[in-house]
Amino acid sequence: MTVRMKVILLWCVAVGAAFGAMRPTPEYLKHAVVYQIVLRNFTRDGNFKAATEMLEHVRSAGVDVVYLSPFVEMDRDMDETGWSPRQIKSGYYTPKNPYRISNYDRIDPEYGNDAAFKAFNDKAHALGMKVYMDLVYLHCGPNNVLKDLFPDAFQKNEDGTVRTTRWRFPYVNFASKDVRKYLIDSMLHWIRLGCDGFRCDVGDEVPIDFWVEAVTVCQKVKPDLVMINEGSKSEWLEKAFDACYDWPWSFSIRNFLTPSLPGQRSAKNKTLAEKMPGVRAYEAGIPEGALMFCFMDNHDTAADDWENRFDRVHPVEAGNAAFVLTFLRRGLPLVFNGNEIADNALNTFFAPVEDIGRARKTVDWARALQPAGQKRLALIRALSKMRHERKVFADGSQEWVTDGELKGVVAFVRRTDGDAVFVAANLTDQDVAFVPTGVSLKAAVRPILSERFSLGDDGACRFGSWGYVAMPLE
Repeated sequence: MTVRMKVILLWCVAVGAAFGAMRPTPEYLKHAVVYQIVLRNFTRDGNFKAATEMLEHVRSAGVDVVYLSPFVEMDRDMDETGWSPRQIKSGYYTPKNPYRISNYDRIDPEYGNDAAFKAFNDKAHALGMKVYMDLVYLHCGPNNVLKDLFPDAFQKNEDGTVRTTRWRFPYVNFASKDVRKYLIDSMLHWIRLGCDGFRCDVGDEVPIDFWVEAVTVCQKVKPDLVMINEGSKSEWLEKAFDACYDWPWSFSIRNFLTPSLPGQRSAKNKTLAEKMPGVRAYEAGIPEGALMFCFMDNHDTAADDWENRFDRVHPVEAGNAAFVLTFLRRGLPLVFNGNEIADNALNTFFAPVEDIGRARKTVDWARALQPAGQKRLALIRALSKMRHERKVFADGSQEWVTDGELKGVVAFVRRTDGDAVFVAANLTDQDVAFVPTGVSLKAAVRPILSERFSLGDDGACRFGSWGYVAMPLE
């Protein structure tokens, strides 16, 4: 090795030490499909044993990663002043909220034990899937074991009272070296039980220096560790995380499909043409090459018994069009438990397993035997296959094609060396047509995937209700 090469190597090591998680994102993540499981919602038994029995089905949908919502021990304090507003509003009158944690190292008995979790991991790994778990480190339950272990476990107000978040949970004190070590040791505990990565709840609000320290330590045990931030700060992505959330995309598409339903966020009454510039502006600020988590449902949107599931109010084709865009665009697609069979059951993660009505708030697996569910599952399998087999959908560039947005059509071109694909979907129940500027489509070229789509002699793309296309460019 020359002196010059040694200097370069030492510089790279120094930069890596300064910035924490300076390593390439694991290659599999670029083309991965992630599947979220909320144990309470996923099966009627609501535990690891029942979920393990469903993993063959999950894998059959082309899933590469199973992401588990919190399953560690929940705080059972009955003092409602420490319950979140949503928890109280749910009407279940239970202290047990998966995001109000009393012990980071212990599985809640509602779900099983360490052996059950390891068996779940072993089965997932045997099927070729990774397992991620949700880390809830910004806050915890008022009786978390941290407060008995460390006098400085919680942040304090000026008057000495415990400082709480907008969810009324105590803020964890990251100024405490003991607390930081405890939380990192907890991450190592789950890694040793088979966890491959972490989705970090409200990650932007946890200090970046903690994440850098945690990732640096954990990567020594698991070099291919994956970190997903439920946030969007660039510094967090550059130093510690592999992916952030694409909130504008996910909520814009959801809200456009279901504008009149409760529980919607940002700009629900805007047209698609008014929403999409905000999506593009947000994504322009995300570091190039970073992955963005994109969803149609998640534990929050399906948490409150609301009539806000798109598969409750639209034909299966509407969700199918949205999933074509979500799978084939730049990003990391999330399938919420049951999305793959067009599940339209009301969901809540506040109903404890002992609640007599909870079973009605779980995935309706009978949908898998019905035409809507079968159609959705076939599409999810096809989209997963495309992500796995065609490099352009894993790490190709993306160019927006905006001509159809006034008519409710989202379109873009994905490009990589030697390959380019035009993707578009009509997110309305009307027939529409538009000519995509700068896109040369040939009638002789066969689409990779299409439904209710035709190409006119004038170059116009014509879509029936909820139609879509993925078509190679010459």
